[in-house]
Amino acid sequence: MSILNSFLIKTSSVKKICISFFASQFTLLIMMLYTFPIINSQIGTRAFDLQNLGYSLSTANQIVNNLNNQTTELYLFPQLTLLDVFYPFLLALFLSSLLFRLGKLIGKDNKITSLLLYLPLLAMAFDYFENICIILMISKSIEISKSFVLLSSTFTVLKSLLTTFSWIVILIYTIKWVRLKIMKKATKSSLSQS
Repeated sequence: MSILNSFLIKTSSVKKICISFFASQFTLLIMMLYTFPIINSQIGTRAFDLQNLGYSLSTANQIVNNLNNQTTELYLFPQLTLLDVFYPFLLALFLSSLLFRLGKLIGKDNKITSLLLYLPLLAMAFDYFENICIILMISKSIEISKSFVLLSSTFTVLKSLLTTFSWIVILIYTIKWVRLKIMKKATKSSLSQS
């Protein structure tokens, strides 16, 4: 049994899945209601983190140039170095734990499911890499070049794709689980009638 599987056995109870879900969504809510509206209003577009399809060098320059000192400080803290440290971890914990539980419930305890458990963790890693790049850009600790923006943008796109794919797999597994429950109920019903 892998280290990840033994960890997910401890985190995949209904109670713990609910806790990680509400904790991740509460953190997201703070970002969406507090930090991102201020940042987006200041820069005149969506923040780096919200540009799911990536961004160009001109967009990166526009964002950095439109940030004033106060908004830069807000973007650095609490957005990037507090909220966006907890959120990727909590979301990955929720998605992996739920995927693990659903895999067990539908009997898909195989190599494919074991590999799929890593998707949210990879998304989390890319989110952290993205954050590092954003910090370097908005703090002007690095020259914003085309290659660096491409790297940062790639992290953003990969984070978004892997998170979306994780949700799609969970949806598919949930549908399979519901179908299995319906089939079991129908089988029990027909057996009790015969």
